[in-house]
Amino acid sequence: MDINEIMKMVEKSLPDENLFSEVLRDIVKDELKDYLKNILEKNPEIKKGIREAIKKYTDAKLHEIAATTEFSKSFISLIIASMPEDMKKEILEDLITIFQREISKTVEKTL
Repeated sequence: MDINEIMKMVEKSLPDENLFSEVLRDIVKDELKDYLKNILEKNPEIKKGIREAIKKYTDAKLHEIAATTEFSKSFISLIIASMPEDMKKEILEDLITIFQREISKTVEKTL
């Protein structure tokens, strides 16, 4: 093994500048988080306002998901209604199989 190979091995083992910038970013993030938590502890009104805003935001996202689901359901119903009768049965069976599989996966993940 020559000196160039050894130098390359040593160079590869050293952390690069990305590691240092990531660590620095994490330190700044932690400090900022602590600073903001301290402010929130001193101002319960602000903390309450943020919690209410998060609740409203979450509720809005859930309503959005419900509306999207309702739209999808109606769209699928329209597509099925426009199909020839012989295709409907096959498509409905396929959809039921897909939904059963997805529901089973979801239930397994939550257990």
